[in-house]
Amino acid sequence: RRTRLRKKFFFEGLQKEVIELQRENSVLKDLVRKELPPELSKKLLEESKAMEQLPSAVHEAVGENATDMNSQDFSLVRSIQSSQQCFIITDPSLQDNPIVYASDDFLTLTGYERGEVLGRNCRFLQGTETSPQKVEQVRKAISLGEDTTVTFINYTKDGTAFWNKLFIAALRDAQNNIVNFIGVIAKVASPDQGDPEAGKRVPGEESTPSNGDEDETAEFEVDGGEDAS
Repeated sequence: RRTRLRKKFFFEGLQKEVIELQRENSVLKDLVRKELPPELSKKLLEESKAMEQLPSAVHEAVGENATDMNSQDFSLVRSIQSSQQCFIITDPSLQDNPIVYASDDFLTLTGYERGEVLGRNCRFLQGTETSPQKVEQVRKAISLGEDTTVTFINYTKDGTAFWNKLFIAALRDAQNNIVNFIGVIAKVASPDQGDPEAGKRVPGEESTPSNGDEDETAEFEVDGGEDAS
């Protein structure tokens, strides 16, 4: 029993180190792209295979998670990946259930770099107009390991508010233990009818813009949301 516990803590520590390495690696790659001449940066990035060269035992321990998930959940993740959905995967075994994977579409939608989101809880997308009741609904579903869908206001990196229709599902191993959560994100026009926030406009959104001046006002109000978030 003690051996299993030591192994668990060792793998958790290893996973944290790899997440941090992924973040640093992403930051360094961004610097190379921005600061070096294109030909040189391309050559360096092509030769940069630090993550790929990690021993297979490390990948298995920190989980590409294929061997940890049951076949149904693994098929779900593969299906979402192949359909190029906007999604994240979190690890509840780590402190604060941080993001350990973010799809390219998620980064495009939110405006964040991968190194800015890995290792963080996804609450950084929340802001002043995010419904506390719906946040509590998400928190409760995660604590119970239940699937849930909620539509609430989230914010991109530049402070732009949008309606996020979020679907969360628990991913389990063969013993039915939760190993990860997956969150699939869709930007929608508004919540469905019957939702308590149906008809509510996101900050900065004009109901019936009729000229360029009103559009500029809406844009200004969205920009102002950055400080509020």
